[in-house]
Amino acid sequence: MKEYFDYVFTRIPNFDVNQALIIGDSLTADIKGGQLAGLDTCWLNPDKKPNNTDIVPTYEIQTLEELYGILK
Repeated sequence: MKEYFDYVFTRIPNFDVNQALIIGDSLTADIKGGQLAGLDTCWLNPDKKPNNTDIVPTYEIQTLEELYGILK
């Protein structure tokens, strides 16, 4: 829910949506929610599950170590 993200963002000092990344393992909750909130998203997909939805994450990774390359 976008309202959840809005609630959280108002409680983070100096939060900038343009410098944020939502990382999650659920396309329908984490990634879709992040998109609705206007954030870039990163789908943690360690099992390389197929994406059979219309939800397209900004990034897709299999391990958390791959975040280093994205966050540089």
